[in-house]
Amino acid sequence: MRVIATMAALAMLGTACSSTEPATTIPSGDASANTAEIYAVALHELVVADNTFGGGGNPFSELLVLTTLDAAAGAGYIQEGSTDGIRPLSDDERKAIEDALSPLAGIRWIDDAAEWRTDDLMPVIERSAILGVGSITFDGDGALVPISMWCGGLCGTWFTYRVIQSDQGWIVAGIEGPIAVS
Repeated sequence: MRVIATMAALAMLGTACSSTEPATTIPSGDASANTAEIYAVALHELVVADNTFGGGGNPFSELLVLTTLDAAAGAGYIQEGSTDGIRPLSDDERKAIEDALSPLAGIRWIDDAAEWRTDDLMPVIERSAILGVGSITFDGDGALVPISMWCGGLCGTWFTYRVIQSDQGWIVAGIEGPIAVS
């Protein structure tokens, strides 16, 4: 019961802490061509700023990144048999993610997160995290990027970033919607 109350409080906090700054409008036709940069920016922000350890910085020695879109990203759960929107990450998306994350830790591409967790739900590699991204949704204010991070039975997070276009390229403007934390 305590876990449910904590998750509900965090979900409300996440909604309350969503960015209230106006997002930059994306010119039509430009957004979907930038998925590689958007995924890279979101995962970098997750690892260095929103990794659940507080204080910023990267606590991980290796990052295990899913090779396909993660159906549980953003929500923390999926319906059995759901494969909606699941596709492999493109070569451009994988390269952009590697470029963004490789200065932080070693990168390993994995196909199935379950194969990289022990029976007690820890990643099989000590001090590692399993990272995933979901399907990007574009709107007039930018992009919504569902993300997931699993670093143990009591170490995981799932939420959605608002990513906007700026003079410096794509940047994370904040978190929108519920947050799930384990």
